[in-house]
Amino acid sequence: YHGFGIQRPHQQQQPVPNSDAVLNCPACMTTLCLDCQRHESYKTQYRAMFVMNCSVNKEEVLRYKIPENRKKRRGPKKMRSSHEDAAEPAEAQAEELYHPVMCTECSTEVAVYDKDEVFHFFNVLASHS
Repeated sequence: YHGFGIQRPHQQQQPVPNSDAVLNCPACMTTLCLDCQRHESYKTQYRAMFVMNCSVNKEEVLRYKIPENRKKRRGPKKMRSSHEDAAEPAEAQAEELYHPVMCTECSTEVAVYDKDEVFHFFNVLASHS
């Protein structure tokens, strides 16, 4: 209902965000995010900073070990000093920490939350614009 007979001052319309998709919960269809970025290689995954109808479980920690080939390269191996090579095994055990994110309406796990305060959605219905 827009109140057709009522005169209102002309309001400035806000532009729609430049989002890759609108994300919804796959179980209950609740809207979770209006402004997100699609992952470059995993086309069914998205990242966002501003979400709605989501709750982060800070009590639970998910650990993801970083694969060898994903680590930063420091240059050719023959140019490294011996003390850099000694520090590498500690880096080989590097892992990323996440917290699970649930839909507040039905408690379906829809994303993970990282230390940089970014939501990584993987279990969502996306409506592409």
